[in-house]
Amino acid sequence: MQKLLKLIKKIGYYMPFSVYLVVFCAIIIPGYGWLNKLSKLPDSAYKDIFSLLLLIALLFSFSILCFGFLTVLFSFGYFKWKQAKNMVTLHLKTSAAAQGKQSISIQINPVFMPLIGFLKVRLLYDSTHFSDKFSVITKNGKPFGASFDGTFNWNLPEIREYQIEKVIIYFEDFFQFFSFAATIDTSNRFYVSPTEQDLTKIHASPRKTEDTSIRIDELKRVEGELINYKSFENNDDVRRIVWKIYAKNKELVVRIPEIMDPYASHIYLYTSFHTHFDVKGNDVIETLFLNYYKTICWSIYKQLAKKGLEVRYISDQPIPPTALSEPDEQVKYAITLSHWQDETHLKDFVKPGNASVLIVSSLDDPEQIRDFADNFGSDISIVFVPLTECLRQNDIKDWIRWLFITNENDKLTSYKTKWNLSPLRFKLNENETDISGLLKQTDKASIIRN
Repeated sequence: MQKLLKLIKKIGYYMPFSVYLVVFCAIIIPGYGWLNKLSKLPDSAYKDIFSLLLLIALLFSFSILCFGFLTVLFSFGYFKWKQAKNMVTLHLKTSAAAQGKQSISIQINPVFMPLIGFLKVRLLYDSTHFSDKFSVITKNGKPFGASFDGTFNWNLPEIREYQIEKVIIYFEDFFQFFSFAATIDTSNRFYVSPTEQDLTKIHASPRKTEDTSIRIDELKRVEGELINYKSFENNDDVRRIVWKIYAKNKELVVRIPEIMDPYASHIYLYTSFHTHFDVKGNDVIETLFLNYYKTICWSIYKQLAKKGLEVRYISDQPIPPTALSEPDEQVKYAITLSHWQDETHLKDFVKPGNASVLIVSSLDDPEQIRDFADNFGSDISIVFVPLTECLRQNDIKDWIRWLFITNENDKLTSYKTKWNLSPLRFKLNENETDISGLLKQTDKASIIRN
């Protein structure tokens, strides 16, 4: 049944007429027949005049339909003629996207816009998904053979990679009764990345490797004196006091010892997308919770990167190669492409000798987290992300915003309803309680609260 509905909906995207034409005809035809039968004064001039007026109204409505149909047909035929001669060019450009908002720039040349009509586009992506219909704004004032260049914001709430495969161009008349569709094949990949949020401070320190036989080929660059010296504190070794500076400035400073271990300047950030629940088909977990978790992972990475040390992101799933050169963009891309998986467990990919920070979610196995907390809790900072935090209860401001601004069919409200009816709700809440309880006894553990 669902496949049939999707097929009908897909066919509807290519229908040459719109629902407005159906409604228009449904009103005009029966209305004309009903009014034509009315006769207040039989065998009088009033009846003849009334019938004449109805005929004029009918001819006027028919002329509107013919005008819209011919203008759209001419523009559509011109475009198909140019397309048959391989003279149509399409340039599709996507800019860097933040969560929920993707800017698309599209340029089509040449196109003849219907007289006082519209030109709109729809994008086919990921083989089976269609975007909304967007308007395209002309770049210059010449309608014939003009280049149409438009930029629109595409609402894409999911943090993942998208592939645009076709551009559907609609030629519509002024009243939008007729809508002739033409397609152009294209290939364009882009991804919607997570945004950074303010979080509570995460404590993390570099870890030394247990294998001290691995050395770097060249020494680290020596920084200036202001970086290598600090003020003397009570717990500092008096043997590291720089007496030359004391003799000159009467200030007690100590020399910061140089760390030659190559791993001492890096923070290894491990993120777990493992789930020991069956979440397939659960829209709330696979979309809303996953988006929230990716956002928190990216925010934690950015917070650690601001400490001045190099943060090495370790994922529990393979990431395809990319042409991105910036380390931050590579990490953002890796987080974007991550998904819930049930194959790689914590013990399979986390190396305790290197790990500085381990991020876990409500879907992780509490027993494996307990093992890490008991054995490495004093060395590794374990960050727990309760996924249900993104479905927090509405406060007074949220209710006011919903009442006056937010549409009733708000997506978050829909997710809340689905989650309240989900059979995994109680299991996940119990799992969160267990993980929170055992991490409260760990010194370097953190729990992210919304």
